[in-house]
Amino acid sequence: MGTTTADGTDIRKQFEQAGFAVVDAGSNPPSVEVKKNNCSQLLARDSNGAWVRSGPPHFLVQGLKCELEDHGYQKFWYIDGKRFPIKQSDLKTLHRFDEEVRAILGVKSLYHESLGSTSARSVYDRLHGRPADD
Repeated sequence: MGTTTADGTDIRKQFEQAGFAVVDAGSNPPSVEVKKNNCSQLLARDSNGAWVRSGPPHFLVQGLKCELEDHGYQKFWYIDGKRFPIKQSDLKTLHRFDEEVRAILGVKSLYHESLGSTSARSVYDRLHGRPADD
C-alpha cells in the first residue's frame, strides 16, 4: 500500500519537508509518528519494508488522542468510552491531514475515502436489537 523507502530518514525527510513533526514511536517493529495541526498518525514498516499507516489517524482533544467515531447522524471524537462532539473545522482538518499522509506515502485514494474522512469506529443506533441475518 505504501511506497518503499531505503530507510527511516528518507520518510522522515519527506514528512518534515511537508511541515509535519516526526517522532520515533518504537523500534520493534520500527515505527514513527507524524503530527500536524493537532492530528497524528502512526506509521510502521510492512513485511515488504514499505512504510504504511498503522491504525486510524487521531485528533488531539484537550491533550487526548481521539479517534473518529460515526453514529450515522453525527460524528464524535472517541477515547476510552468517552465521546466528544466534533466541530466541522476539526473534521476538515483531520481529512486534509489524512489526504497529505496518503499522498506522501503514495497510498491510492479510494472513492469513499476521497468523499470525506473514514471513521475508526461506526456505531449506528438502528442496528441495535435487529435480528441477525441467517
